[in-house]
Amino acid sequence: MRILFVWTGVTSYMADCWRELRRMDGVELKVIVEQTPSGSDFAAAEVLRDLDYLLVGPPTSSFQPSAFDFQPDAIFAGGWRSRNTRRVLSAFPNVPKVFCLDMPWRPSLRCVLARWVLRPFLRQFRRIYVPGEWTARYARWLGFAPGRIDRKLYSVRFDRFEGFDRRERKGFLYLGRFAPEKRTDLLVKAFARYRELGGTWTFDLYGAGDAIPLPSSLFPLPSVHPFVQPDELPQVYRDHACLLMASAFDPWPLVVLEATAAGLSVIASDHCGNGEELGARRVPFGDVETMAREMLKVELEWTKGGARPSAGLANSFAKEYDCAAWAKRTMEIARCLGV
Repeated sequence: MRILFVWTGVTSYMADCWRELRRMDGVELKVIVEQTPSGSDFAAAEVLRDLDYLLVGPPTSSFQPSAFDFQPDAIFAGGWRSRNTRRVLSAFPNVPKVFCLDMPWRPSLRCVLARWVLRPFLRQFRRIYVPGEWTARYARWLGFAPGRIDRKLYSVRFDRFEGFDRRERKGFLYLGRFAPEKRTDLLVKAFARYRELGGTWTFDLYGAGDAIPLPSSLFPLPSVHPFVQPDELPQVYRDHACLLMASAFDPWPLVVLEATAAGLSVIASDHCGNGEELGARRVPFGDVETMAREMLKVELEWTKGGARPSAGLANSFAKEYDCAAWAKRTMEIARCLGV
């Protein structure tokens, strides 16, 4: 079976999934990846190494699907706003297609109107592939029947993160972009309050973007580090005990899944779309005091040898969210297309 993936943004987790899919018997895989600003910090050639891929420029580029001779039996495509994605789909009008979407339902005019504005575009897809329940709700609103909605679009290689020694790990971690919607300012405030309450751990932030303002009155200050390439991630997780997320809007942050796989505890705002699914400690968005007190509880849990639920969660989710399981699931979806 010849499968074509059309994706926007260079992402290491999808590259790992594609490699697993390519290893399956009878699969010939081609990947078209549009370079976007959000993925520009990744070394694309390294992330996509040994895949049959085509890296194209932004939507205004002159890419034409006729430039390659791959004739797919099935197409999985995301990025409906991308002109490149639309060009590829138009080039293969008779090939069965699956829409990949991670946008959750929100009570906004844009989401409401999408049901009608996107109808001509969505009509060409036989199924829709989503990360979890938040996006499944949106898929139903867009007109996809429950039987045409497939979950667990995102997966990671659990073997990269399993087996870490948990005995000596401590400290809090943030991994992601330093963007306004990530609300790292709330994390810094929560850390300051946590220290006032008697907390002793440190806090490391890894990412790319605008500098994070740190209050001069806080001691010790959180440590801010550059963006981390995929090969360095396991060691970063190995050195910490708890991931912090305070996002105002985060549909399905992969970092929560990675942290869970690595055995970390996770504290996340209730605006993170996968916190409940992955067993995170959820706090109301913007509630600095509650987050600080949850941080204290996590420190006590780790230092006093109490129950550590995230370790059990990592094991229980391994079969569902591992890349190998994703490859099998994706093949089943392709077969449902009648290919």
